Amino acid sequence: MKFYLSFLLGFVLLLVFPAESELQAGNFLQDRRSTFRAASQSQPPGGSRRPLGLSRRSLALQRIGWDVGGNIGTSHSLTDVSGTSVDQKPSFLNTQWSTTSLNVGVFGRYKFNPIFAVRGSVNYGRVHGADSLAEGRSRDFYFDNNIVELAVVYEVYIPKRTPAMPLDIYGFIGLAGFYHNPNLTVPDPDNFEFEEYSNFQPAIPMGVGANYYFFNGMKVGLEVGWRKTFFDYLDGFTRPWSQGSDSYYFTQLKVSYFLPQMRRRW
Repeated sequence: MKFYLSFLLGFVLLLVFPAESELQAGNFLQDRRSTFRAASQSQPPGGSRRPLGLSRRSLALQRIGWDVGGNIGTSHSLTDVSGTSVDQKPSFLNTQWSTTSLNVGVFGRYKFNPIFAVRGSVNYGRVHGADSLAEGRSRDFYFDNNIVELAVVYEVYIPKRTPAMPLDIYGFIGLAGFYHNPNLTVPDPDNFEFEEYSNFQPAIPMGVGANYYFFNGMKVGLEVGWRKTFFDYLDGFTRPWSQGSDSYYFTQLKVSYFLPQMRRRW
């Protein structure tokens, strides 16, 4: 009888204590879970702070960063010899189109926000003109000149409604220095007084242009830029009644490759 009572008591204890142990373990796990909160669906992992700076795609859409390339186009001069009238101040309407020559160059541009950019360039262009192409001019002068130009310009872009628009339109102005060496041909060189002038001259380049951006990183642009000079010897001579300084201008087809900035880290 004692053996039976002892076995029954042991069986009851075996049923009671494991249940209490499991209950305590369950309560412990429940308490542990209560200390953790589910991640909010409205916040990114790591909290509400977002990385500063523009993403690479955003930079690409806004064309912020470097592009480098080359250009080819036409060059024209506006001088006392290359005009189309006798005593007319040089202007675009006074261009001798039959003397159109070639210009080539390379450039690098840094666009530091969607509206402003700085560009450096090296250009070579040949210009020439002849009195025989002007009405009523009997001097029979002819000149040709090779120009090597180093320029830095500041570009201002027209704001766009959407950054993804592939067309950029801009105006520019800057500073340039150029080397030239005109070759003037006159009918009677022995009785003509050739004047001295500096082969190095400053200029102010200004004009307008447009770029079309391709998402493979290529840019194709068209630009017209006038160079205002501060002397009257681009054709090799001057006249007492000259109406302003000589000048030249380039029309250029530009092709470049866009290199977007890496993501900024602060």
